[in-house]
Amino acid sequence: MSDVKLSMTKGPEEGRVYSLDKDSIILGRQAACDIVIPVTSVSREHAKIIRADGSYFLHDNESRNGTFLNNNRVDAKLSESPLKNGDRIRICDVEFTVAGLPEQETAIAQPMIMDEGEGDTGEEDIPSIEATVANNNQVLEAQPAEKLRGLLEISGNLSKTLELESLLPKVADTLFQVFRQADRCFIILADEANPSRLIPKVLKTRRPQDETSARFSRTIVKRCLESGEAFTADDASRSDAVGMSQSVVDFRIRSVMCVPLIGLSGKPFGVVQLDTQDRAKKFNKEDLSLLWCVANQASIALENAKMHQRALQEANAKASRDADMKLAKQVQSSFLPENEPNIGGYTCKAYYKSAQEVGGDYYGYTELPGGRLAIAIGDVAGKGVPAALIMGKVSSETRFWLLTEPDVGQAVSKINTVLYPTLEKLSKFVTFETVVIDPASNKLVVVNAGHMLPLLVPADGGQIRDVVSDDITGLPLGVTDEFPFESQEFTINPGDKLLLYSDGVSEAMSVKGDQFGMDAIKKVLSDNLNADPSVVVEKMVEALDRHAAGREYPHDDITIVCIGRST
Repeated sequence: MSDVKLSMTKGPEEGRVYSLDKDSIILGRQAACDIVIPVTSVSREHAKIIRADGSYFLHDNESRNGTFLNNNRVDAKLSESPLKNGDRIRICDVEFTVAGLPEQETAIAQPMIMDEGEGDTGEEDIPSIEATVANNNQVLEAQPAEKLRGLLEISGNLSKTLELESLLPKVADTLFQVFRQADRCFIILADEANPSRLIPKVLKTRRPQDETSARFSRTIVKRCLESGEAFTADDASRSDAVGMSQSVVDFRIRSVMCVPLIGLSGKPFGVVQLDTQDRAKKFNKEDLSLLWCVANQASIALENAKMHQRALQEANAKASRDADMKLAKQVQSSFLPENEPNIGGYTCKAYYKSAQEVGGDYYGYTELPGGRLAIAIGDVAGKGVPAALIMGKVSSETRFWLLTEPDVGQAVSKINTVLYPTLEKLSKFVTFETVVIDPASNKLVVVNAGHMLPLLVPADGGQIRDVVSDDITGLPLGVTDEFPFESQEFTINPGDKLLLYSDGVSEAMSVKGDQFGMDAIKKVLSDNLNADPSVVVEKMVEALDRHAAGREYPHDDITIVCIGRST
């Protein structure tokens, strides 16, 4: 019987073989024991193996943490438990295997098999019968074909959808099929805005009733996120890889696998964690490699889902911006005249095109007392929404002060005084110009505030010229407060025309970067001396379109107003 051996399969002297060559073999922590187990949770004389009539029996010495035979607790008050080849003896976290017993002796010895719950003291180390059966490789370990099918199933599912909120729980279900020793599965992501905040996207347990109380250990997750490395540990509460943590103990985490989810940046953004709560259920390196494969596919799917979500958000935001811009364009259009005036032999035609959805150019008509007509044109420095908002303010103030102040120069001064605080605060200015026509006297009064000078187009073929001298041209609105603007009076003859325009016309760019220029403006006017204002504007727009052909948008806002005297 000296060939009967006890091999330490897990513990501080793993691999050591002890010969059971005595009638009584004491196992315990103290040095006088036959088999010394230097673990603090082991009792001084924890258990003993007795040889009697050629058979061997295991006896527990009423130890604090108990002695287990094939994961069943040995009751110290009952008779000794007979041993047979292959039996596993566990004392705390140390395990032994019995070998060398003759087959005939094994057949005579009948093992004591305890019912589930028998001898249960309520200690967390006590496994269930399921763990004992599950330790059989044929039941606990999924076969290679099953693992491959599981991997393919996960891969197929991940590639079919970008809606991971519903998919990830299914992935967890498949992981439970592949890793049958797993009790719990967590898929945890780090908050993008606050990486220290961990968000569990999946929290799944093999027994659904356990999910309400399932918790993950931040120690394990942080270890994986910080290192960017996958790891497995047989006993998480004692593993150097994990480090002692109260949460690991409290959550009864035994064997654990934790694999990082690596983003496109190469940095971890989450983890997949599987763990067991039974020491008899363990993960190995092959399991870890397989979980790595799953995590890599899940990382790609999650990144794709995030990019898809961002694309949807951007598309929704763009749709919202487009709707807002469409509304802004409608609002701005309401500031511009709906109809062209025709007063006392004078006709007007205007054209407006913004460089963006909305623009900072302005023009307007205001009918004044005595049958007079005021035509105003302005250009807010800048483009887009900010300029358009200022343009709306210019529109309302212009109409108010032209109707309130009879003197045109004083009216423009009042407009400047009102706009100055806003424009100064925004570091903006507005070039502005107004012309007041009195059909009764055919006199025109013009005030220019830093705008492009009006061009007079004589019907007799005379020189196309400015009607305002530089001497009376004032500063743009918003440059200084209470500026005194001067006016200039002139007359035009029947057939003559007056052109008001913004710098978006003279500075219109070609695809080569060439400006349209004053010469091109005057050529269009000279080629259409006898045409009415609507034709002049039409020809000017056609010339601008030819010059800027190939450009998707105008270089700047474009405004043209042509005034003609017919009689």
